[in-house]
Amino acid sequence: MTGADYLFLALGALIASTVSGVAGVGGGMVFLPVLSELVGLRLAVPYLTLLLLVGNFSRAWFARDGIDWKVLQAFLWTAIPCAAIGAVGYAYLPAIWIARVLGAYLLIYVGLNFLKVQWPKVATLRSMTWIGIPAGISSGVVGGSGLIIAPYFLRYGLIKESFLGTEALAAAGTHVAKLAVWGGMSVLTWKDVTLLAPLSLLMIAGSYFGRVLVSKMRARVFRGVMLIVLAVIGVRFLFFFH
Repeated sequence: MTGADYLFLALGALIASTVSGVAGVGGGMVFLPVLSELVGLRLAVPYLTLLLLVGNFSRAWFARDGIDWKVLQAFLWTAIPCAAIGAVGYAYLPAIWIARVLGAYLLIYVGLNFLKVQWPKVATLRSMTWIGIPAGISSGVVGGSGLIIAPYFLRYGLIKESFLGTEALAAAGTHVAKLAVWGGMSVLTWKDVTLLAPLSLLMIAGSYFGRVLVSKMRARVFRGVMLIVLAVIGVRFLFFFH
């Protein structure tokens, strides 16, 4: 990897972490195409996971007062083992299949919101446990689960700091499970960790920038920003992911 490539990677890390800091989700999906171009698709998701783990923990710290621990526990009960399963499946399943499904899911969700259709109609702690299954598996295959759980966390009533902090730790739990699997399979090595370590500081900086921005937003503006992010990523996944 050349110096210019690494600089481009660093810029992508900062932007991705800032996007996640503002919207709670989407930063990883913004960064995934950049990683795919620079390190190849096979390493892109493991690299993304390692960087997002740092970003998630820092985002959770900045929003720690709003974390809903009951929601987090209900979600991780199924999400952690399913993320491990998804991490194993990553070696065999074409990521493009999951990308198409995610893209359709996101666009349907955004469309229903603009039509003012209340969906999901209900989000309970039990539904958090059920949604942990597809979220965990998709996290293992395409790198993130926030895009699936966002509608449920929002419907449950999490907003701004409560959404950001809870979603960050929920994602971090799946990332830890995946990294344990990939470390055991030698998909990730200490050489990779050393390469990415300096970028972790940019992930923390991006989380801080996002925290500052979101603290100045009204709840309605925050929700609008998040819907736009989801729509853009949905189009990207459905039509332009290769």
